[in-house]
Amino acid sequence: MPGRDGLDILRTLRDVGVETPAILLTARNELGDRVQGLEMGADDYLAKPFYVEELNARIQAVLRRHSGRPQHRLEVGSLQLDCIHRSLHCQGQSVELTRREFSLLEYLMRSPNQVLTRGQLLEHVWGYDFDLCTNVVDVCIKRIRRKMHH
Repeated sequence: MPGRDGLDILRTLRDVGVETPAILLTARNELGDRVQGLEMGADDYLAKPFYVEELNARIQAVLRRHSGRPQHRLEVGSLQLDCIHRSLHCQGQSVELTRREFSLLEYLMRSPNQVLTRGQLLEHVWGYDFDLCTNVVDVCIKRIRRKMHH
């Protein structure tokens, strides 16, 4: 960038708390420059000249890493799930959940607009293979619903 060094801009952004993913594109290709950029908060470092296909792949990798960052407060409609304190509020009322109920609801809330199979739910929440014909998922969902409507 004319007139300003990318490392200075990155340093300024990180100093004020901006955590937006950043890939440094630079002519500096020495090991020390790359290490310094990464230590200052860059998510990736690509030296010129580079192939556009490689840049695109690196952008996609950074986006995958950052989109997977866990959120500690999840909200869907009137549901508010606090993953640190493991609490649920529904329409402003506190709802007590078992560990398994909480894990199932958290997994569902972290997977918006996705169709999840019974196998995925069993594997993620219960952590091992169940007979796919089991109704343990249905029972758990029914208990969660009953608790939220009381």
